[in-house]
Amino acid sequence: MAESIELEILSSAAIPFKTGIKELYIPAYLGKAGVLENHLPYITLIKSGEIYYLDRENQKHYLYIREGFLEVLENKITLISDSIEKGEELKRADLDEGLAQAEQVIKAAQKVSGEIAPEELQKALEKQREFTTKLEIMNKIGDN
Repeated sequence: MAESIELEILSSAAIPFKTGIKELYIPAYLGKAGVLENHLPYITLIKSGEIYYLDRENQKHYLYIREGFLEVLENKITLISDSIEKGEELKRADLDEGLAQAEQVIKAAQKVSGEIAPEELQKALEKQREFTTKLEIMNKIGDN
């Protein structure tokens, strides 16, 4: 019997997506986790980061998620998040620009203490992490 898991991705920002896969890897809150065929029932929170899955033709596909939930039940995976982006839809110029802006805020915070609110610095650090991860995804799929 061929490996077969149904992956359904639900997001308020995109059209629902379903596909057949062989395996999935996620950034769960307690560490990276993988799901294979006949996995036990499983529910977890997902933290922001890279997700990848292997389709039925053994091709890797990369996604970027900004936190969400994952449920595994009877060879069906449901992934829910407000923001999920496909690796092939990322644009290097946008990511480079966003990363530069985040790093500019971080550098300003290092030079002048007290002028940048801690919340603003935290947001810039999160953006830096996000753009860096997305650029890593682009490098993995060979999209320069």
